Amino acid sequence: MVVVGDQLYRNALIAGGLGFITFGWDAGVLGGILLTPEFQSAMKFPGDTWTISMTTSIFLLASWLGCIIVSCFGLFAGRRTWIIMGEIIQIVGTIISASSYGWGQLLAGRLVIGIGNGFCTSMIPVFVAEMAVHVHKRGQGVNLMIGCASIGTALAYWVDFGMVFASGQAVWRFPVAFQIFWSLLTLAFIWPLPDTPRYYFAKGLPEEGDVVLERMFNQTTSEGPAETAKKDILASLELEKADTARLRIKDFFWDTSDLQAARRIRTGVILVGGAYLIGTNMIFYYMTTIFQVYIGLEPLTASGLAGAATTVLAITNIIGVIFMEKLGRRKWLIGGAIGQSIFLAAFTGLISTPGEATGAAAAAMLFCWIAVFGPTWGPVTYVYASEIMPLRYRHIGFALSISSQWVMAFVTVFAGPIAIADENVGWKTWIWFLVFNVLAGPFVYFCCPETRGRSLEEIDLIFMSESMHNTDAAKQLEHDIGSQNGSSVEEIQETHSVEKSAV
Repeated sequence: MVVVGDQLYRNALIAGGLGFITFGWDAGVLGGILLTPEFQSAMKFPGDTWTISMTTSIFLLASWLGCIIVSCFGLFAGRRTWIIMGEIIQIVGTIISASSYGWGQLLAGRLVIGIGNGFCTSMIPVFVAEMAVHVHKRGQGVNLMIGCASIGTALAYWVDFGMVFASGQAVWRFPVAFQIFWSLLTLAFIWPLPDTPRYYFAKGLPEEGDVVLERMFNQTTSEGPAETAKKDILASLELEKADTARLRIKDFFWDTSDLQAARRIRTGVILVGGAYLIGTNMIFYYMTTIFQVYIGLEPLTASGLAGAATTVLAITNIIGVIFMEKLGRRKWLIGGAIGQSIFLAAFTGLISTPGEATGAAAAAMLFCWIAVFGPTWGPVTYVYASEIMPLRYRHIGFALSISSQWVMAFVTVFAGPIAIADENVGWKTWIWFLVFNVLAGPFVYFCCPETRGRSLEEIDLIFMSESMHNTDAAKQLEHDIGSQNGSSVEEIQETHSVEKSAV
């Protein structure tokens, strides 16, 4: 039976959600086993801080490499194909990791997993966004992917916690190996799905694109919303063919092009990268270590709190999914930056004066930071970056945005523990993360126009030059914006002129 309509989108959400559970599992599973005697015995501890940091963070650097590969060759294969390749690669890397008896083999396994993860995290949000039929559900769908990542991280920490009561090498090998289960589930759900119509049209395959559009809308492309969607996609591609809309290196520094493709990519790169300079991976990779070593809690208590903290993240992510479209992207991000700055400042001040009372209060502040991060900077940066990219360059722009995430995450996960272990730096390391929390809000306010309520093609109107608004292709995109989201063409042009100062 061929799946059509809303069920097709729901299946895409399930496949993408499972793929991001895989990502969350990979990101969190090592954090709960680093201090177990069984893991340390297999890895022939003691290991120095550099080795431990590299083993944990090589996954991030490899994920960056996977994103770069996608940005260079993204259109050679479809969104769906890259996801399938990524999951298969992760299965291979997991087998290598779970059978490790030394740092070298574990490093190799984590590197392979990371490359596959880079493929998946670059393409799953794009795949989900492009399969969305209803504009008001697109942000919720991409947001749900991040919610699933946090569920994966929480599940990994709870499994790690449960394995504390086991014995033998299964204490750490089972949690690492269980990632294969999530990858196999992802493959099972994505295999029957088609690729996105926008990919087919961008590749010059209109017949295939028509077939998928007809399945998405459950009607032919010669009538109703399906016909409008096809015309919008073709109009967007037509605008991107103009010489003045091409991607040029100099525009990444000062974009004067008619569609501001480089500015849009640059904004996504800074936004997503910034979300990982605020301490995200440092907190979640070393959650148990932070509670146990730096706050001074007992090992079992630290492990349990780490599981609880990642559960808070998952719950607040899901709350964000429910209310995603109630507020604009800008309000979520600016409000999140303010809340995160307050709680991280309190956390930093408290751990600067170690003690039982201040340690408990610091843990509470960390929980509050996570609760604010969960529905804001955790998912909304992905949503925004997946929306603002022009169609022809979407694989490049989003992959580069996610690659910046992995670079910044690598820097923090690798260098953070080394800095904290240095007695001359110690708790002051958190000031670095606090600075970026504070800077995040102004960046969004001045550089990120609102995208809520517009189709992926209509977002071109926010960034295009005034001269291009007179073209037939632009007029096609303006067909029903006012009726869809209450914004007139004049209001969109006004938004563009206001934001032009950020070029």
